[in-house]
Amino acid sequence: MNDNERQIIIREYVRNYGSLSIIFGFIGIFILSFLLSPIAFIFGILALTNKEYIAGLIGIFFSILGVLTSPLLMALLHMPTITHIHNGVVL
Repeated sequence: MNDNERQIIIREYVRNYGSLSIIFGFIGIFILSFLLSPIAFIFGILALTNKEYIAGLIGIFFSILGVLTSPLLMALLHMPTITHIHNGVVL
């Protein structure tokens, strides 16, 4: 092959569902967890189907943590939130 000949390079498009799952899940732990945690869970499942196992599992873990810390989602599941009351102060 000469240097003057043109080469065709085919690059496969990579979806980053795993990293999106981690980002949405981590942010969902702290704010807007009723919105971001289900999105992180969906991206985590999509990451697992695209063989991004570690990122998908981390994103699913963060989304579950976001659900457990969200009072709104826990009320929808009819479960109490994880709180600790000490001397009248909710921690």
